[in-house]
Amino acid sequence: MSTYRSLYLYPFEHNNGFIERTKEVYARQGFHIEPLKALFSSANLGKREKNTVVLNWYEDQPFRKGLKGLRRILFIFSFFISIVAMRLFSHRIIWLRHNFKPHNLARENLLFRVTVWLLNKVAHQTVTLEPVNAISSQVVRHPLYQPDAALSTVIEQTRGRPRSIDYLYFGVIKPYKRLDKLLRAWPVSQSLTIMGKCSDEAHTRLLNEIISQRNLDVTWHNAFIEQDDLEKAVADARYVIIPHEDGAMISSGTFYMALSLGANVLCFDSEFGRAKAAEFSFVQVLDAAHLDTQLPALSYTSADIVIEQAMQKYGDREVQLSWRKVL
Repeated sequence: MSTYRSLYLYPFEHNNGFIERTKEVYARQGFHIEPLKALFSSANLGKREKNTVVLNWYEDQPFRKGLKGLRRILFIFSFFISIVAMRLFSHRIIWLRHNFKPHNLARENLLFRVTVWLLNKVAHQTVTLEPVNAISSQVVRHPLYQPDAALSTVIEQTRGRPRSIDYLYFGVIKPYKRLDKLLRAWPVSQSLTIMGKCSDEAHTRLLNEIISQRNLDVTWHNAFIEQDDLEKAVADARYVIIPHEDGAMISSGTFYMALSLGANVLCFDSEFGRAKAAEFSFVQVLDAAHLDTQLPALSYTSADIVIEQAMQKYGDREVQLSWRKVL
């Protein structure tokens, strides 16, 4: 077999770090990585056996914001054609499914069900980042946000260093992430730092109303946060909070970024939260009705131990091994 193999990736770039880290995984396994659009070349018809496709968030495409009328119809038509055509150009198509449904879709509809059905038919393998009962899939490990060598340096830098933020919620703010539920339950006596932009004006008003009416000790940086600033905040946090509702996500980039920088993690009750609490002692599941008594009683694991334990399960070697079963 030729050692030259191409992997066509969608998306080729992304702002949350996941794509760049998985590109490193594919490169180490001998793939030349190209954007998906480069797949549809007549030259690839004769070498499809050397071509692999990996799709991330591809099922979200028909639900892009800003697509309306005839333009949306034409886009959806070309989207379906692209899925069917992939098998002409590639011998292996891997659909990495990140979510149960697009986050800007209130509930499943016929278009989404058709999209999922077609991707299941065309893809040779459906992959998820966590085991989920609702989806038959091969599970691969979510990478940490830095390679092992860099994390070893972070461990030394963070060992014994005090952390100035007690509780941090970060990331793009959308209704499914249930920040509103967290704020309704948050104890008045505890401070909370929020870092993330909410583009939904109605949801922004709701969150500000809850903060104001309950007179909460909340600092909210409602803006796009530069990566360096976000990493600094997470590295200064004792606990990162993930209050997402159950069934809203398969995996969480917030979770793996928190681990990469040594923060303990607090989750509201969900399949994801229960699974991670069973895996790590520094992940704890909270009951929204009893935060006032639970928060003061939390256990805390030092940042260096958090990162060391995370590397044992989600370090470079473990991620590589999990992908070897798929590629």
